[in-house]
Amino acid sequence: MANSNQRKLVVGIDFGTTYTGVAGPRRDVLGSNEGESSVKVPTQLRYTPQGTEWGFQIPSTVERNHWFKLGLQENNTSDVGQKSAEGLTTDYLAEVYNHVLYTLEQKIGAVILRTIPVEFCLTVPAIWSEAAKEKTLKACQKAGLKSASEILLVSEPEAAAIFALHGLDPHGLTVGDSFVICDAGGGTVDLISYRIKSLYPILQVEEITAGTGGLCGSVFLNRRFIDFIKRKLSRQPGWDDEVLSEASERFDTVIKQQYLPSRDGDDGYPVPVPGLANDQRVGIRRGKFTIQKNDMHDIFEPIIHKIILFVQDQIRLSGGKAKSVLLVGGFGQNTYLKERLRESLPNIEVLQPPNAWTAIVRGAVMMGLSNANTSLSTVQVVSRRARKHYGMKLNDNYNEYKHDRNERYWCPYHGRYRVGAMEWFIRKGDVVEENKPKVVKFHKRFPISEGRRESYNITVFADSESSVAPVHRSDNVKTLMTLKINLRSVSKSQWKRMIRNGDDGKQYYIIEGNVEITFWSASTTYKISCEWGLSATVTAEYA
Repeated sequence: MANSNQRKLVVGIDFGTTYTGVAGPRRDVLGSNEGESSVKVPTQLRYTPQGTEWGFQIPSTVERNHWFKLGLQENNTSDVGQKSAEGLTTDYLAEVYNHVLYTLEQKIGAVILRTIPVEFCLTVPAIWSEAAKEKTLKACQKAGLKSASEILLVSEPEAAAIFALHGLDPHGLTVGDSFVICDAGGGTVDLISYRIKSLYPILQVEEITAGTGGLCGSVFLNRRFIDFIKRKLSRQPGWDDEVLSEASERFDTVIKQQYLPSRDGDDGYPVPVPGLANDQRVGIRRGKFTIQKNDMHDIFEPIIHKIILFVQDQIRLSGGKAKSVLLVGGFGQNTYLKERLRESLPNIEVLQPPNAWTAIVRGAVMMGLSNANTSLSTVQVVSRRARKHYGMKLNDNYNEYKHDRNERYWCPYHGRYRVGAMEWFIRKGDVVEENKPKVVKFHKRFPISEGRRESYNITVFADSESSVAPVHRSDNVKTLMTLKINLRSVSKSQWKRMIRNGDDGKQYYIIEGNVEITFWSASTTYKISCEWGLSATVTAEYA
């Protein structure tokens, strides 16, 4: 992927559930927005008759679309309002893109900007499905972020690790040290364990075990708070959306950031509820509702406990020898989360690196620069671990000791029993390296009496549930994507070279070749090479 000969401008985008950050090689690109100064802007949209408002442009008292990033992940819903998650993401990224171009023009000039290719490095959660990543990529393209070849998808926790490791004192590191990156953001929490492989000439690390994580970011605290406040107050005279908005704003910007039961007193946590009458029985006095400590604990505990279990499980899977846990991401700055992790991991350092909130976007820039010119690398992830089994369903000679008898069928071409079985080119936990693509041979035949085909499909499957990859397709094996091979450009002479005689005396067209699969930080590329001089174009459609 790297090209060290072409001059490029690398821009990192951390498209987050609650906030979005953009950075270039030297400094943050977003900077300020409509008079506000911030390293990040809210991931929010509002449509008005006058146009689209985004980020800090949206007045604090009006409704807006937010948390729509969560809707990109399959089997998940979010409060997306007027448009689909894909539509909202496209519109939001278009606003970000336009602002980036405007800022770059102000800094380096429009003439120079037109002469330098811009490569965008967009971060995505490591736990996301391939389909969700593809939706994000397409939203980027529709938003105007150039062609797919100029958009690099990178894993959020890996980008954070690159930046965090870059800032560590190398004298305190030893080859063989292992650590866990816990990227706790607004929507997702991603965990990856790394081991230091070498310190010089650059710091190289390798994944120890497959990453884990889930949907337990800070917005799920907000949702639990909203559910709680509705249960307590929604039947009070004067209750409306404005009351909910005021209370939620206080929780999101103050209580959630400062919550620390070991330090807080016993007076509870007051939130504004304008317009609600005093009610001592409920806890409302002078326009404020006081949430008791045990109630606030119930709001926080399920989310915090889930994150602790993820961290403990990641340490266990990596052999239990982690030297430290590095907390990054917006939620990763939370003092209560750090305190609870330290209590649960008494023999392991729990650290919050400097600039943890912007570690992901800064790491994305570093990965983009390294991709453009490998000599700029200061930290390198040399290998990763597969999170799923990946494979194809191919035909094989029936083996009574290996295959299910019920799966066999008689093949007239081979004149013997055959069976459709899974061919796994990657198994969960396998080491994968960018410079070592996997190759799978495929073989497709059909009688010439059926005529020539215009296309041929290869289905790629994945299984994230089974510990051992199954021989035959089971309920855990899901369709991941379909590779569509366009055969319309194949010449008559090429078709003739593909004719073979079957054991049944009939003639068949035989399409044979290889699928080459390369795993990157947050994406996978597939290349098809066919025999008999066959040339064809390939497109991928995710399930």
